[in-house]
Amino acid sequence: MSKLFRTKKKIENQQYDKYWSFTLEYIDIFDLRFNNTLRIILDFIDENREILSENCKHEKLNKELQEKINRIYQKRDQASTRKSINQFIKLGFVKPFYNGYHKLARKFLSADDQNQKRNIFSEIFYTSSSFCSSYSKDNTNRKEIDFLLKTLVYHPEKKLSKIDVIALMVTPIEQISKGYLTKNELEEQYKYASTIKFDKKKYNQINYLIYFLNLMPNISANKDTGVWFIDPSNIVVDTKRDPILYSIYKDGLDKESIKFFGKKVCYIQKKELKGLVHSHIKDSSICLSEGNIDEAYDYNNGLLLSTQVDAYFDKYDISFDNDGMVLVNDYEIHDIDILQWISTFKLDKKLLNPDRLKYLEWHRNKFKEKALKCKEEVDNLYKDEIDKENK
Repeated sequence: MSKLFRTKKKIENQQYDKYWSFTLEYIDIFDLRFNNTLRIILDFIDENREILSENCKHEKLNKELQEKINRIYQKRDQASTRKSINQFIKLGFVKPFYNGYHKLARKFLSADDQNQKRNIFSEIFYTSSSFCSSYSKDNTNRKEIDFLLKTLVYHPEKKLSKIDVIALMVTPIEQISKGYLTKNELEEQYKYASTIKFDKKKYNQINYLIYFLNLMPNISANKDTGVWFIDPSNIVVDTKRDPILYSIYKDGLDKESIKFFGKKVCYIQKKELKGLVHSHIKDSSICLSEGNIDEAYDYNNGLLLSTQVDAYFDKYDISFDNDGMVLVNDYEIHDIDILQWISTFKLDKKLLNPDRLKYLEWHRNKFKEKALKCKEEVDNLYKDEIDKENK
């Protein structure tokens, strides 16, 4: 039997109430109350940023924010108002003590369609949610959803049963250095959960968890049957790339294509083709090496391309200008038919949002560097041939 904790006695002395304390006031991320309350909190943080940057309690400001929200959404008691604020800390939008907010929080509020909003929420929820955190408690080192989905990724069946989910919800995850539970460890923790009757005492918290998991791409969750990947083949365990964030990235591109073209197509050929590549514009490996995780999994840093087009785009043999016109390195692509074929395509203007144009500029600079290098090599080769003839 694997030893998850130092002693069995330590497990028995743990109080289940400190685990996965997921209490919420609103759960519909598309609801006006959810979005308006979040906007009020973000505006309040911006208005008081200098004071709130100190990582400590500011009771007067905290009370002021509660009163501000209660004037709009009156509650039966102050505890409900506090819950409506704390839920955004638990979900990962806002930091404890109101000491800032997630860099995607404003983008979530301004998202112009539900698919985009859902994808942004998924990234915030996966990377930053911390159920035991609140205004006055900073437990952001405990990231329960990250832990749950990593356990799902490494599970041999790529599925967690209802009792597995319950087992996770009573696990002090900060003590598990590898970041997930094995199948045997899940069985041990469920025995503990059964002893304290967690599933009966925390019924609502389990339901909240199931609801939000269903907002994640490629995830299906049910309170009776558990959590599983809709398409397990889409999940590749890669030590260099986060499988969940990569799934969110791919889903963002797929949804964008369906929104603009009615189906998943190659962005320049405008055809529905097999084996479409979710091609990064700025290499994900470079983004990750720079510590820019958001860039690595931003769907704007990607294009849906056919395998044939991606072969040229990935090697910087083609790129795009700010109007979406194809730029071709004719020092590298020598086949006239390929040159003529690929030069006829362009990216639609609707794909060229400011974020994607920023990534395309990065790619275009790489393209120009390679084209210049190829030109120099050709010029040097030509010069050598002339020198030989002159001799």
